[in-house]
Formats: sequence, C-alpha cells, structure tokens
Amino acid sequence: MIYDMNGMDATPVLWHLEISHYNEKARWALDCKGVAHVRRAVTPGLQELTARRLRAGRTVPVLELNGRAIGDSTKIIEEIERQWPEPPLYPADPEERSRALDLEDYFDEQCGPDARRVLFNDNLAEPETFLAMFYSADRPRIGLLETLTPLFCQVVKRRFRIRPETVEESRTKVRAAFNKLEAGVGPSGYLVGESFTVADLTAASILGLIVVPPEFPYIKGHPDERTAQFRRFRDSLKDHPGFKWVEDMYARHRGRSAEVAVA
Repeated sequence: MIYDMNGMDATPVLWHLEISHYNEKARWALDCKGVAHVRRAVTPGLQELTARRLRAGRTVPVLELNGRAIGDSTKIIEEIERQWPEPPLYPADPEERSRALDLEDYFDEQCGPDARRVLFNDNLAEPETFLAMFYSADRPRIGLLETLTPLFCQVVKRRFRIRPETVEESRTKVRAAFNKLEAGVGPSGYLVGESFTVADLTAASILGLIVVPPEFPYIKGHPDERTAQFRRFRDSLKDHPGFKWVEDMYARHRGRSAEVAVA
C-alpha cells in the first residue's frame, strides 16, 4: 500500500546519505509504511552543509514534511509514526513500547558509531575501495577528487576518531551488539512482542553496515569487493545467530521502496 498524500502540503522529501545506516533507518520506516516520498541524495562529505541549509541540525537524514525540516532518524520515525500509524512500529503495550525505544537508543548510540568506525577503518586501508563505497567504482572520477583522496582519508580518520585503540574498542562493541541480538530475540523471532517494531528496524539497519544484506539499498561494492581487512571481520561474524537474524529481517521486511519520481 502507498499512502495517498492528499492533505499534505507536498510530497515528503528525504535528504539522505545513501551508505549511512542512520539514513537507512528513515528510508526503511517510510518504505515499511508505504509513504510515497522523494529522495534527494547528498554528496558525501557535504551532508552538514545540507542539514544546516535546511535548518535541521548538522547531519542527515532530514525529512521535509508539511513545511518542516526534521533531522535525526529517531525524531523522523517518531513523526512518521504519528502521521502514518499503520502498520505500527511502536508497540501498543506501554512496557513493550518502552523496551522497543530503549533498544532503538542502544543500537543508535551504543553500536551505530562503532559499526561505522569499523567499516571506515577497514576500508580506508585501500582509499580507492573506500571511495567506491560512496561513489561506486564506475562513477567518473574527476581530477580534483583523485588529488584530494589522501587528504579526504585523513579528514575521515580525524572526524571519526579512527585510531588502532578506538577501532579495537569498536570491534568489541559491534560483537556485543550481535550478542545482544542473540540473547534478546524472542520466540516470535522479534526483539519485542510478536511483530516487527522500531527495535528490529533499528538493529537491522545499524548492523546492516557490517552484514551488507543484498536488500540494503544503494550498496556500492559487494562484500567480496571490499578490503581483505573488512572481509576478515565480516567473515568472523557470518555464522553468528545475530548476523543471520539481520539477514532474515532484511529478507522478510525490507520490502519495496515507496520512493516516487520528482514530478
């Protein structure tokens, strides 16, 4: 089902960074509810400029909706849930809802930055491979980008605190997140209650950076095309029940895109 946008000022617009797990959260929520929307991809490295121009914080995703610009994936999902309550991502039971929101916060705050740090560190070992994750290997490369590649990689390392000790801490936290999945999934196959909720959506989105399920939109570079360092870490987790759970959530619930073309 695609929601009718009658009554809206305009079709919602999602400004997003294609590779980002936080942006994947917002995309998945819109797609899950069948909310027709326009997507505008931002240039990697310039997302802060876009967010500031929209007056929605410092990063994307940003959802333009009814004359408002809403930043932060959690706030975006909260507004999507309010505007389009079906199918629900927030459990009706207060205790279950509180647990789902706590899990959303855990995977956002306690795992999200670490999954990104591991992904970036492992692929920065080969700068061309790293850039291909954002731009794809067949994107025409301009001379300026070639020239700035070493500088860009250094900026990324500083911006995301990529150092040997922080990367090892992040690997530990990512493994802990997979362990939390294994321990937390109930008999229903979901983290909370009997159906797919914001907890499942968030956990799968955040860890999708490591799992790289085929249903993850905008994959640029198959896992086998990533660096050996990234492949080793990913391979060490492939038999983990949490890894397989992420694959299952994507296979069962990612569904079709509700993106619409610009009129």
